[in-house]
Amino acid sequence: MLVMLLSVPSSGAAAVKPGREEGEFRIYSGGKEVGNEKFVIVSTADASSSTSILQFRNPVGGHEKILLETRLEMGPQYHPRRYELKSDVNGQKGTILGAFNPNQAIFEYMNGAAARKSGLLVGDKFTLLDTNIFHHFIFLVRLFDFDGKGKPQKFEVAIPQEPDSGFLQISEVKPETITVRGKKVETRHLQVDSGTLLVDLWVDHQRILYKIAVKSKDIEVIR
Repeated sequence: MLVMLLSVPSSGAAAVKPGREEGEFRIYSGGKEVGNEKFVIVSTADASSSTSILQFRNPVGGHEKILLETRLEMGPQYHPRRYELKSDVNGQKGTILGAFNPNQAIFEYMNGAAARKSGLLVGDKFTLLDTNIFHHFIFLVRLFDFDGKGKPQKFEVAIPQEPDSGFLQISEVKPETITVRGKKVETRHLQVDSGTLLVDLWVDHQRILYKIAVKSKDIEVIR
């Protein structure tokens, strides 16, 4: 699978605003479009949920045809409550289920007749970041404190496809004007550091995520 990150060694947070956000990311590898991800995020004052369908042709390895469908349910500050991912890789189906107890994340992996569980110890404040699901970066953007006086901020994440957990450091680089599908967009450039990999994010002043780049893997994701 694409698996662009992470092997990773609390933050100021924006209030969750009620609303609905729909979007589509186009995925590029080496400058060629290899897939897309369509997503919907629904937020209320005390809960959020997201669904997504991602399909792409893996640019590495056997160039498998991959379909991923997700549903994530979260409480305040995007704390995960339940996660489900269904995968289809060249016809081979699998499922990941995530359940979350105080200071623990439990993932169940089912692939055909085989099933296994894995548990992770986590802190009181964390969010879920599936390394193949790009819209999950939106939750980090919403949690990032843009009034943090330029200081790096740390976020704990649980990573179901590793399985692993750890901290990401997010820093604001500088304001930038980027071109998205022929239109210029004024953005704020963020950089996510996992300790082993850098991921660049470009968001507008309403916290809409327009672009993701993993330069070391020649991957770009454009809204």
